[in-house]
Amino acid sequence: MMVIHALIVYVIAVVIVAVLAFAFTRWQRYRRVDKAPQIPPGFERTAEINVDPTTGIRQRVWYNPTTGERFYETLDEPPGR
Repeated sequence: MMVIHALIVYVIAVVIVAVLAFAFTRWQRYRRVDKAPQIPPGFERTAEINVDPTTGIRQRVWYNPTTGERFYETLDEPPGR
């Protein structure tokens, strides 16, 4: 009887953890998709535009001359959105 009780508690705990993990990952995905990335300060627009050969999405390149870092701004909506 004690083993069955412990097994039931274990299964309930695993289900709760799985539901919380699923909810957290969905929340993170929606939070990331809903916010359009802003151009960080210090970045300059370049004439360079990349086209992803797989999706066909165009991205404008921004460049920070101080750090050499590049930022990619999506110009097209991803398919299926």
